[in-house]
Amino acid sequence: MSRGQTEVLGLLIALTSLLLLIAAAGKDCWRQGAKDQLTSVGLSFRCRGLWGECVHDSLVGLRTCDVSVSYMENLPADLLAMRVALVGMCVLSVLSILIMIPGLRCTTLIPSGLAQGRLLQVSGALCLCGGVCGAAGLLWYGVDTYTTYRLEATLGMPGITFEFGLSYWLMLGSVLCSLTSAVLAVSSVSRISDAIRMQPKSAHSQPAQTDMLPQSTSNDKTYI
Repeated sequence: MSRGQTEVLGLLIALTSLLLLIAAAGKDCWRQGAKDQLTSVGLSFRCRGLWGECVHDSLVGLRTCDVSVSYMENLPADLLAMRVALVGMCVLSVLSILIMIPGLRCTTLIPSGLAQGRLLQVSGALCLCGGVCGAAGLLWYGVDTYTTYRLEATLGMPGITFEFGLSYWLMLGSVLCSLTSAVLAVSSVSRISDAIRMQPKSAHSQPAQTDMLPQSTSNDKTYI
């Protein structure tokens, strides 16, 4: 795969990561009612998000949502960590895409190849930071969800148990795409640096040969 194709593929994967992140935030269903004997799945479907909780009644066809009024209330640590990870990854993804576009070889916004390489390097670092930020939030939130579910299922506690919702899996795909885009950006930067290293050698070898020609002619003239 050529350098231009690698850069375009990295941009497309970064855009896919951002779209998956927006879909996860828009769906806002990070925990859903588990499909087991402890949950009344036939009657209602409960979906718990980062900003509220919604219940869909299958009999009536009514959907009601309970949204947090105040952001200063006492919230669980895993919920706060997931909020920070979501917002932070979204900001870093947008910045990385905006910096990556002028750094592409197929664009003419910046004519210098060295400057384009530096932009790709910064964009790859932002993609990497966004992926790590999202992965940290997913890990914290996922461990808490799994341990709570196993505890409630083992003890047979009455009520609704929660498992991973659609938004969780969408953000997981976004994290994987962000890390892949970072790897492609780094590989493109390495190719640019290799090409720049090869240029001075050829440039220095040419003047050396041209400088020797006048000396030989001048020496011939003095001997004649």
